[in-house]
Amino acid sequence: MKVFQIKSKPHGIDRENQFIHDKFICIGWPGIGDLTYSGREEIKEQLQKKYGYEGQKLGYCLGVVNAFVNTMTEGDIVLLSSNKNNLVHIGIVGPYRYEDKYDNNDDGMCHQRDVNWVKVVDQNDLNSKIQELLRNRGTVTQFKYPYEMSELEQLLYGQKERQIKVNVKLEEKSLRILEEALESDNTDHQIKAAMAILQYTK
Repeated sequence: MKVFQIKSKPHGIDRENQFIHDKFICIGWPGIGDLTYSGREEIKEQLQKKYGYEGQKLGYCLGVVNAFVNTMTEGDIVLLSSNKNNLVHIGIVGPYRYEDKYDNNDDGMCHQRDVNWVKVVDQNDLNSKIQELLRNRGTVTQFKYPYEMSELEQLLYGQKERQIKVNVKLEEKSLRILEEALESDNTDHQIKAAMAILQYTK
């Protein structure tokens, strides 16, 4: 699972309220078409063709668009800082989609993803690494540390659900070990493993 921050002014238009109310996020760059099946090189070509970008400007814009279209995937976490207060909206993103009706210079919001906003927190409740991410001025930025270092799990799911997830993982690992023991050449190990599995399935 990856974590991203996104700004709320695609194409220079403040869409914070729309993002929250309509449960989606988007970036600008209209006029480069549907990017559903486009890789980094195809996106680069479209940006050069439409906007004439070169050098550092091309590198930045390519990084943002590619991150939104390809690096970000369904199930990842997105953070949206409010422009009005110190609140941060935390959501789970859906797949990339292209909305042709918004592919114009007035709307400029054709590259979209649905979002399930699951939590709103005060920015001060987030750890220093996540706050560092939120301070980034980029349109879309990926959290550069492992997901565990975001410490978002407890905020999103709570301690009880975290413990359930841990228990399920341990249970699955234990069953795999028992299954391996069943294949052992040691008869005693086979019998003990079989008895343990039978006890588990009762």
